[in-house]
Amino acid sequence: MKHVRYADDCNIYVSSQRAAQRVLEVISRWIGRHHKLEVNAEKSGVGRVRERKFLGFILTAGHREV
Repeated sequence: MKHVRYADDCNIYVSSQRAAQRVLEVISRWIGRHHKLEVNAEKSGVGRVRERKFLGFILTAGHREV
């Protein structure tokens, strides 16, 4: 799985919606069990890259002048 992490924020990229749901559930349980932390369900979710914000930005393909 490809991923991006910055401090306590993380994006994990998979190839399908079904895989994304499964990974979210598995990773949330793993973080709880191994690190005794709770994943914030309000901030966590599954969606296409261009539909989700990461650190206040939406990731897109290509380069666009601002």
